[in-house]
Amino acid sequence: MAEALARAGLAHDVVLTTRAGEAAELAGAAVADGVRLVVAVGGDGTLHELVNGVLGDADRAPDGVMVGLVPAGRGSDYARGLALDARPEVLVARFAAALDGDPAAVRRVDAGELTYAPTALEAGFGFSTYVAQRTTRFPPALGAWLYTVAGLVTIIDWRHRALELTWDDGMTETRRIATVELALGRFAGGGMLVAPDADPADGLFDVMIVGEPGRLELLTFSWRIRSGDHLRSPRVSVRRTTRLDARVADDGGPVYVQADGELLGREPFAARLLPGALAFVG
Repeated sequence: MAEALARAGLAHDVVLTTRAGEAAELAGAAVADGVRLVVAVGGDGTLHELVNGVLGDADRAPDGVMVGLVPAGRGSDYARGLALDARPEVLVARFAAALDGDPAAVRRVDAGELTYAPTALEAGFGFSTYVAQRTTRFPPALGAWLYTVAGLVTIIDWRHRALELTWDDGMTETRRIATVELALGRFAGGGMLVAPDADPADGLFDVMIVGEPGRLELLTFSWRIRSGDHLRSPRVSVRRTTRLDARVADDGGPVYVQADGELLGREPFAARLLPGALAFVG
């Protein structure tokens, strides 16, 4: 990548992060300094932080500020969903074109805002949150299969929870669920096709809800979800919305929420769509 940047004659600064949250701080500082293109080199978690920094407390990135991604993470689901060409020379050519004002190099994409932080790709609560937590216990060498292994372990002690869900039309329902995923992109969890029809630029979350499958059926989801076949299960439903509020409706303890694989906190929370919030280069 450094060689491709040099050949293109693009002036750039490379800053390495050393702790959680630092990428958000660096991105925010770059925007404040007038940087026009802020690029994350990493996976979905790195992009998650960069989006936090670029958006700050706003619903939309400042005019003229663009976001880029060099996928180098273990999951890189956002890049996968956009079919992003990760060859350095291709990425650099797109960066150069965007900086030269070529509108074809930039696409407007949505972001989502949770009670705890903005998120670029997807958010989930229930089963997926515990899977995200447990990925830290396994060696990174597993790559994208890290999420599958963590999911198999989580099944052992998992139990469904009752949640009160309120949608953007004001309808409130109480359901016992295994997991809820709010998707802006098609993929999550290291290549799992969670929401095959999700479009990061359509102004809507695709909310995938898994009801109350038994442990054996939950086990099969680890494979079925990789091809999108999980949507054929009567336990699975998909609804599109611009907002979703959730709170626990039983006494089984808290339910935690994750976004882009990063654990954020616990319910109650609200997810709100930010349409066209980012100018994405790629």
